[in-house]
Amino acid sequence: MLINSIKSVKTASREIQSTSTQKPLRTCLPEEQFLLARDHEIQERHRYRGFELSFLPLNPAISQLMAMLGLECEQRLASLAQTAEHLQLGVGLEKCEVHGVIPPDMRRQHFFVVNEDMAYQALNHALAAAYHSHQFHELLVKTCSTLELHVLLKEFVTQKKNACHILEEVQDSLRQLAG
Repeated sequence: MLINSIKSVKTASREIQSTSTQKPLRTCLPEEQFLLARDHEIQERHRYRGFELSFLPLNPAISQLMAMLGLECEQRLASLAQTAEHLQLGVGLEKCEVHGVIPPDMRRQHFFVVNEDMAYQALNHALAAAYHSHQFHELLVKTCSTLELHVLLKEFVTQKKNACHILEEVQDSLRQLAG
């Protein structure tokens, strides 16, 4: 029994040493962080606009919610541009579109939600994307080295978390209506 305890202590010690030697998260330059945040918000805006159109025939209320989430993306883009200008970063944030052609992963085939099953699936997709966006912004906050951007990104994390909660509530209400 004592030997097993010693082995487990040695194993735990090795695990601690291996985790302490892992490389820390890479800190990006402020310009890189602004560009990452900008491009991500543009993708989110396109996604929410697509969902807005998709839900329009079956559920105008969810369509309107998606439109509001898209407007929040536009407000975040404006905040990013304003902060970048304040910091005198020449990263081109005043332009709210991705340079060049929209990548294939940003383009989505538009479809209309025509029944409750499709609505639930589309809402699952929107919720998964919202979770991903929340995690992305949390990672940006962890790697942020600029105070002004850190404060702004913390606000974004809070907004993304709230969007997740709202979409969860809508999903729950759809589930209750169907069940």
